Amino acid sequence: MNRHEFIDVATIIAGSLVLRGGGFFSRSLESDPIDDVVANTASTVGNLRPTTPREVTATGPAGEFHAGYLVHRWVGSDAPTLLYHHGSGEDPFDFGRLSSNSFQRLLATDSGFDLNLIAIRAPFHGGSSSEYVEAMGGLKNFVGMLAASTALMQALTERLREVGCPAVLASGISLGGWVVNLHRAYYGGLDRYVPIFAGARLDDLFVSSVYRKLVADSARGRPERLAEALDFEQDFVAVDVDDCDPLLARYDRIIEFETQRPCYDGFEVDVLEKGHITGSLATDALRAHIRRSVSAVQHGP
Repeated sequence: MNRHEFIDVATIIAGSLVLRGGGFFSRSLESDPIDDVVANTASTVGNLRPTTPREVTATGPAGEFHAGYLVHRWVGSDAPTLLYHHGSGEDPFDFGRLSSNSFQRLLATDSGFDLNLIAIRAPFHGGSSSEYVEAMGGLKNFVGMLAASTALMQALTERLREVGCPAVLASGISLGGWVVNLHRAYYGGLDRYVPIFAGARLDDLFVSSVYRKLVADSARGRPERLAEALDFEQDFVAVDVDDCDPLLARYDRIIEFETQRPCYDGFEVDVLEKGHITGSLATDALRAHIRRSVSAVQHGP
């Protein structure tokens, strides 16, 4: 085990020690499959003027969920737009001096991105970490959270197309990367998808990777139920469009490289020689990856 792997494992073990017998899906494994929930969840958005964060409601088979978006920069309706979705436990609207959320680090503080920039916040990410952990006690909440973010991404895309935006890209890290891939699998139509540290075998995260230590024993013992609810690899690979620029970390013990890499067969996959935690902090490399995708859409490959 190298230092990148060690940091991933140590971080998850430390997190598991504070769960006190709870953990992901400790209350219930009840949920419709993620494909049905995503496809049947809807959201609407208001105007696209830069302003304070806006809360929206997404409704679907998993219930009603409150997500949010922030138009951080608006160059104009004739400019491309990048939609960005944060990682687990992050609040992309927190720009405090001590904040280190990925949206702030990668995009909000970089004027080199000459395009419209919109941040999406998932349900359960505007409060405390304990509230988030409590919500994740039910599989339905986890699936509904992902579906709400995906539906919001689609609602924003539709609004952007209405105002004449010439190109729309979506990027996200970890949790956000899964949302990006879910949108590609069940909506499609964006000019470029840029998932970072994500794949399409979502169930594996909770069954085989070190992240399983954050999952309740009762749920971990039913891998078939998690696969039934969360695996969307077949739907993702069935999309035969060259529209994806994935990035994975070779030593990632959370989003494991060898497990998630196959869903990207046919795509050029950028690989960081890091783990999940060390890769997430490789700001320059992650930003450069996103910038290459933006440049390809703006100016051609």
